[in-house]
Order: sequence, then C-alpha cells, then structure tokens
Amino acid sequence: MTENSSAGWPRPIDSILHGATDYTVGATLVTMFPRLARIEGTRAARQIRIAGAVHAGYSALTDYPLGIVKAIPYRAHLAIDAIGALALAATPFVTGQFRRGRDQWVPHVALSAFELSSLALSDPTGRGDYKADVEAVRRANMEDPARKIHEGGLAVTPGAAATNGGATAAATA
Repeated sequence: MTENSSAGWPRPIDSILHGATDYTVGATLVTMFPRLARIEGTRAARQIRIAGAVHAGYSALTDYPLGIVKAIPYRAHLAIDAIGALALAATPFVTGQFRRGRDQWVPHVALSAFELSSLALSDPTGRGDYKADVEAVRRANMEDPARKIHEGGLAVTPGAAATNGGATAAATA
C-alpha cells in the first residue's frame, strides 16, 4: 500500500482518469446507452439521460485537471458521485417503475454499481497509486515475441514495481 491507499486497498484512479471517465460515461449515457440497453423511449431512458447530463455538467465544474470552471472541490465531486449513484439506483423503486419489468430498473442498478466501483478505486487525493513502470513496459514491447514463445521462460519480466516496492527502474539504476 502507499500513502494514497487511505481505504486499505489500491486506489489507482487518479483525478485525470476519473475526469476522462466522467465525461465518457456522461456522453455515453446521454447518447447511446438507452439504445444499447434497449430502453429507448421509456421513462428509464429519460432518467438515465438526465443523470448523464447532470454528471457531465458537474464534472465540468470540478476542480480537477479536466474541469473547466473548477468551482467544486474534487472530494466534493466524489461525494456527489456517491449520492448520485445511490439516487440513480433508487429512482425506479421510488417511482414504482420497477413493476413494469426488469428493463426498467436493472440499467439503473448496474450503472450505480459501476459508479460505486469507480469511486472505490478513485484516490480522493487525486494522485492515484500503483503507477505502472512505463520503462519496463517499453522494454518488454521491444523484445522479439518469437523469442519469448520458442525459448520459454517468462513472457513478461516483472517490473520494478513488483521487485522493489514501487520505485521505478530509472530511480534504482
């Protein structure tokens, strides 16, 4: 664990990746998700589209690298994410539309589970932890794949993070 693992588990999602996910998911919910979930034209689709638009909207107001106005602190954004996820999951049950079939509540609950999982992996400091050893990946990508197949052994050598507690190869060389 690193100092960023405040919850006792790795939190690899930094504020940049969280922001990219916010905008991507927001746009997906507004545009194509209802069609993919086969709920186009239903009350559930409208609710999910509204949730996506609101999510993208407050993301643009968040103080993180991909924010535009930077009015909402990142930790407050994460709290709004959690409240929004729970509200989205509760919506079909509060409105009674769950009685119309599973397609009227399963998308809400699934999206809520995705959001809460993303939050569990997002570092509230915005830094993220367990960064990859980029140089080890580059070295592995430069190796001849045929040699790896025919000579046996490890296909990928363990990176510096696995062998020296997270310090990069450049720092130990």
